[in-house]
Amino acid sequence: MCGPKAMDNKLFGKVLMKQGLGLIVIGHLNFIVGAIVHGLILRHVAKKVDGLSLQYSITNITAVASAILSISCGIVAIVLSRYLANVSLRWAAVILSIINAIISAACTVGLTVSVIITVANEGRTLLSTCTFTNLQFIQISHECPFDPTRIYSTTLCLWVISILLSAVEMVFSARCYFTVLQLMDVHLCHKMKKKVRIQIPLEERMSAEEETLGSQSEWL
Repeated sequence: MCGPKAMDNKLFGKVLMKQGLGLIVIGHLNFIVGAIVHGLILRHVAKKVDGLSLQYSITNITAVASAILSISCGIVAIVLSRYLANVSLRWAAVILSIINAIISAACTVGLTVSVIITVANEGRTLLSTCTFTNLQFIQISHECPFDPTRIYSTTLCLWVISILLSAVEMVFSARCYFTVLQLMDVHLCHKMKKKVRIQIPLEERMSAEEETLGSQSEWL
């Protein structure tokens, strides 16, 4: 973003309105997915104290917090689209958007790691609170605090959806951040013009001066 502002106030308002609505919609969807994952399986897995269960819980809670932050950032962006001259709203949008982009990126990485770990151990961590020993008899077993039927595939699908939503949150937050910076006329790069000085050797300079004086004397 070098140079002057590329949009007027009306276009800034429209862009911020669209970005705010996008953040609110994506944030609500990610919040619903995170709540379903927690209520469906992770609240039972979290009872077991180990590093993997703790990683699942922290990642899911962070995803829900990111969704709430996305909704807040979207609301601020929509309000800012109506009051573009408000300095407090500008800085609030900048701070919320950059924090949300960082947290959304962390959620994307954390959820991806959770999916990889779960696929690697074939869902045994998700079923760690169940007492049956043979995973092939999941559908007919009742020794589990929850319904284990298709819990492995359902959790993976919800995690993949949450990864995509977190990535979209990160993109929208970054775009909102750059839009507000452009509204504030903050330049992120500067074009430095360097003057190149050509140094002429002393002998050549003296010979050039002598030739100039000689031509002037001949003309006289």
